[in-house]
Amino acid sequence: MFGGTLRVLEDPPLSGYENMARDEALFLVGEVPTLRLFSWRQLTLSLGRYQKSAELNFAFLEEMEIPIVRRPTGGRAILHGDEVTFSFFLPQGGAFHSHRFLYGVVREVLRKALADNGVEVDNSISMAPSVHSPACFSLVMPHELAVSGKKVAGVAQARSARGNLFEGSLPFVLDRALFASCFWEKEKIYQELLEGALGLHEVQSALTKEKLVAAMIARFGELFDRVCFGEWSEKERKKTEELLLGKYAPSSPYHWER
Repeated sequence: MFGGTLRVLEDPPLSGYENMARDEALFLVGEVPTLRLFSWRQLTLSLGRYQKSAELNFAFLEEMEIPIVRRPTGGRAILHGDEVTFSFFLPQGGAFHSHRFLYGVVREVLRKALADNGVEVDNSISMAPSVHSPACFSLVMPHELAVSGKKVAGVAQARSARGNLFEGSLPFVLDRALFASCFWEKEKIYQELLEGALGLHEVQSALTKEKLVAAMIARFGELFDRVCFGEWSEKERKKTEELLLGKYAPSSPYHWER
């Protein structure tokens, strides 16, 4: 579909600050199509780029030592833990694709990767009623994936003249009580998560991260002529360090803009 080479980056577990600095560096200075697969050194709450933080229970987050970081993409809060997380950067490269078209492409890739592992997602999505919830997995958007109406993967996008960055979370285990407790309205959000979200192990207990990652690499790779397992460029490393020091590592993760 896109042609050329897809670079695959597989990072070790990193802090939320390092993960988001790397994703933003990819968005700002990346030059080649890239699929990045990564994980989290500890439980971390990420907020969407424009999300308000007034709904957060900062006292609980500080007590539980759950750091907070803001993603370069949109969407709502995600508690990252036992999951497969990915980012996908596609430079414009002279070919313009609408954001809706690209959302559809990414959704189809994830659908196939999950089907390869015995998880069949719903063909169509009906918007959940809790559209104002601050928790990402409280509602399913049309470009995301659900099983029996319950969300199993969240995807968000950032777009610029340089290209498109997607970030996605596919949780294996969804700790609804802990996730809900990150917000003031924890009882309401817990009920939303109970009714509207699933961890992948609730659907397919035999699914492993290694199998899902392999399927995702293969299916994303089908969009290109070839796949290579690459390294971060020097430009990307320098931008990551700049962002990490200047933006993503506050003195305290619990005392930032509310």
